[in-house]
Amino acid sequence: MNLKILNCPSCGAKMIISELKCPKCDLEVKKDFSPCEFCQLPENDHEFLQIFLRTQGRITDIEKILNMSYPTIKSKIEKLLKALNLSPIQGGKDPIEALAQGEISVDEAVSILKQRRIK
Repeated sequence: MNLKILNCPSCGAKMIISELKCPKCDLEVKKDFSPCEFCQLPENDHEFLQIFLRTQGRITDIEKILNMSYPTIKSKIEKLLKALNLSPIQGGKDPIEALAQGEISVDEAVSILKQRRIK
């Protein structure tokens, strides 16, 4: 686990990165830098994102690894998108077509179709 200090332990203000240093040649750059969006994620969101990437986004695999339901995983993905200030790309491929091309599993296609029926 990486140590993340995002807020000042004294006053609670958001911390900034102000120095970078090369361990090989000791070059130092001093300036105020904003941390990356991914570095600011809470640890549990960061871990979920790693699992999502390692499974290449296959929700059925994520369901098995984390013992979570499809709606819970979708909710976590939406939360991550919001935290990273991103919006989903609309107009994705039809789940039946994606299934026929081997891009998703039967379980994923069924889950997507059920989710669409609910909305």
